[in-house]
Amino acid sequence: MHACYLIAGAGFEAARRLPADHGKASRPHGHSFRVTARSEAQCTDAAALEAALHAAIAPLDYSDLNALLAASDDLALTRHIADALPQPAALLLQSAPDRGVTLDGDRAFRWLNTSFEAAHHLPHVPVGHKCGRLHGHGFGVRLVADAALCGMRELEQAWAPQFQRLNHRYLNDIPGLDNPTSEVLAQWLFQELRHQLPGLAWVEVRETHTAGSQFDGKRFRIWKEQRFESAMPFDAAGNYTGHSYLVRLMLAGDLDRAMGWLLDFGDVKDRFKPIYRQLDHNPLDKLAGLRRQDNAAVAEWIHAHLSPLVPELDRIDLMESERAGVSMHFHEDMRWPLL
Repeated sequence: MHACYLIAGAGFEAARRLPADHGKASRPHGHSFRVTARSEAQCTDAAALEAALHAAIAPLDYSDLNALLAASDDLALTRHIADALPQPAALLLQSAPDRGVTLDGDRAFRWLNTSFEAAHHLPHVPVGHKCGRLHGHGFGVRLVADAALCGMRELEQAWAPQFQRLNHRYLNDIPGLDNPTSEVLAQWLFQELRHQLPGLAWVEVRETHTAGSQFDGKRFRIWKEQRFESAMPFDAAGNYTGHSYLVRLMLAGDLDRAMGWLLDFGDVKDRFKPIYRQLDHNPLDKLAGLRRQDNAAVAEWIHAHLSPLVPELDRIDLMESERAGVSMHFHEDMRWPLL
């Protein structure tokens, strides 16, 4: 069993003033807002979700939000957009590159994206594994907390001392990080922050732009992204179009206590390679066993071929562009949040 969700995105430009306790944001200023919607609508009707999202945000574009809305903060703005949609949808609003809110039914979260630079090595990998050598990353971090219990200022204040502990450090020397995989680091940050941040929901750690880990206090999740270039029929006449697809492979499971990871990101990539070769620079409608000619069917096809090799596979996002795609969830009781 699986659940299929459509993903659509849109953006708008608007000005606003926030209350006086928001510091300089209390002065008139503008944003390039970005909205991502995930809906349980029919997964073959992507155009309908995109059109509904554009219609919902059209009155906001190039407007003074304070003249339109009783409250113009991120959460109030996201709820306004949700109410304007004709069907329920989870929404992610990004009001700046490093911050925003997520609204999923009755659950609302604030999130802060930040980063640090550090060195590490993984002491338990096999001899010759590249991660066993001393190396470094520009680590990305996302802190997510219950919006009713935590504001953006609390997220920033809680992160500041952790940044000082981690930035330009050799992570293996920090107590609790002797085996600093991204999963271990996400868990370590969650444990360090949970008493300072009321309603801390989860922590994400990204070693690269294409791979990351998430820990919510109970379970570990990781993801690995790859791109492929493929053709797909465009109309009933059999004409083709093409996309630079992004596929996000998401895994959930228990930590290997010896290795400190759910699964090596490199192993995920290697197991996906034979499937990737069938996708890349090929017409997708010619895939053997493809049930339909749409993104949802391609995601199902990937799952059917990859899940025997990666039993931890829990979700696949297949994006034909930055703002359009599908999300397939294979264990609905463990539904992922909208990233």
